[in-house]
Amino acid sequence: MHDSHTHAGHTPAKLGKNRWRTILPLGVLAAFGAAVVAGVAAGVVPNPLHASTANAGVGTPSGEAIPTVKVVKPKRESSVAITVDQIATVEPFFQADLRARASGTVKSVLRDIGDKVKKGEVLVVIDVPESEQDVFRMDAMILQRQQELRVSDAKLKDAKAAKDVSAATIKQRLAEVEGATATRDLKKRKYARFQDLAAKGSVVGSVVEEEERDYLSSEAVVTSTKANVERARADYAESESKIEAAAADIDLKKAQVEVARKDLDRAKAVADYAKIVAPFDGVVVRRTVDPGSFVQNATTGTSEALISVAKVDVVSVTAKFPDAIAPSVDLNTPAIVTIDDLPGVSIAAAVTRFAPTVQNADRTMRVEIDLFNGDDEEFRHLAECIKKGGPDRQAKGANQAMPVRAFAPDGAKSRKLLPGMTGTIKLTIGGFGDSHVLPSTAVYSRSGTSYILLVQDGKTKQVPVRVQVTDGKTVRLAVIEKRKGADGGSRDFLTELTGREEVVVARQLEIGDGANVKPAPSDW
Repeated sequence: MHDSHTHAGHTPAKLGKNRWRTILPLGVLAAFGAAVVAGVAAGVVPNPLHASTANAGVGTPSGEAIPTVKVVKPKRESSVAITVDQIATVEPFFQADLRARASGTVKSVLRDIGDKVKKGEVLVVIDVPESEQDVFRMDAMILQRQQELRVSDAKLKDAKAAKDVSAATIKQRLAEVEGATATRDLKKRKYARFQDLAAKGSVVGSVVEEEERDYLSSEAVVTSTKANVERARADYAESESKIEAAAADIDLKKAQVEVARKDLDRAKAVADYAKIVAPFDGVVVRRTVDPGSFVQNATTGTSEALISVAKVDVVSVTAKFPDAIAPSVDLNTPAIVTIDDLPGVSIAAAVTRFAPTVQNADRTMRVEIDLFNGDDEEFRHLAECIKKGGPDRQAKGANQAMPVRAFAPDGAKSRKLLPGMTGTIKLTIGGFGDSHVLPSTAVYSRSGTSYILLVQDGKTKQVPVRVQVTDGKTVRLAVIEKRKGADGGSRDFLTELTGREEVVVARQLEIGDGANVKPAPSDW
């Protein structure tokens, strides 16, 4: 029976071998077909049905229909806006890590973590005895210099009194000269009369000699009184020089008093190095020192922060945005801040400040948004400080506007923005100038490259592009063109859309490049 069902010359082994020769090609063909279907679905292999349709206008019968594609034109209307969001971090408005400026043992720690502090308030005191002694010594030196100044003032008064005495003495000596001169003149005339009498023989010669002696004696008295006048005048000049010397000594003593005061100020400044004070109103966020700890001067390079103070009633939410949107960001750019740890909270604000430069390391621009994070009392105090201006304003830069409140007054006590929280900043970018935008569906990817599909003269053309900004709905892009560079090689150049292009917004991979299509303009 078995032999009757077997062809002549074929054994069962040969029949099995023939079956595999038949099944194996069929399996290969099925695998190839599956790969083609997957390639068509991925857009790598053109759809033969659409390819035949696309060739209908060229080499196919005129009865085949040309596919209709939806196309749009780029817009540059001012109403067109793009929202761009980036991961953001909440930072304190100010933060300072305070280090020791003097070496010594910590005497006292006056504030702890969580304590609110005012500007200038002492936080940590370091025991530096030699600095305190310098203050006492300089204070005593000022007292000494002030006493020396009083002595110089007294000497000046003595010199002025001596000058007055010398002036009176000069008058007295001049009067004596006049008296001596009168006496001399009298005795001279008397001596002359006695000489006449002696010549007549009325008196003896001895009497004439006595009168001559009296006359010569009066002449000597006149000479002496005149010398006394010169001496009095010399004393007067000396008293004037003593007045000048006393006045100069007073100026010197005053200068020495000022020097002593400067030395005292310096000694106090050095002594103040032992006190770590709050540089601004804030709260203590970190403390690493206890009383009795030995600390070193920060100038030695081995000191660490003893206490950290942060201003958290106002916080800065910061993010880095790509360089493509940098030219479109200004202080009026609207922003929405969301915080990961506060679901449902959305804070509407505007850009407070931004860095007018792009960092080469990551090609980003820093953007900051200030938000008020305190209670009503702190809000009123901040508003008053900003209005008043001056050093108590505690602001960044010359111009500081009142920040937006992060929470309504009734919710400010229950919710706070804490430095270190993360979230997002969403910017609404508009005003692209001559740049055009498209719907995001106009861009598709192929082998890692972004493209748009244009319709030119009824045929599709695949054009590579570089996406600059997109929010998933709208996209701003630049067309990549190959041009010959200065070195003769081919280089990529970016060009803007003109606004006249017809861009396919759906089924780009299915339609493919170089297909004949019928554009259907659509508004967006």
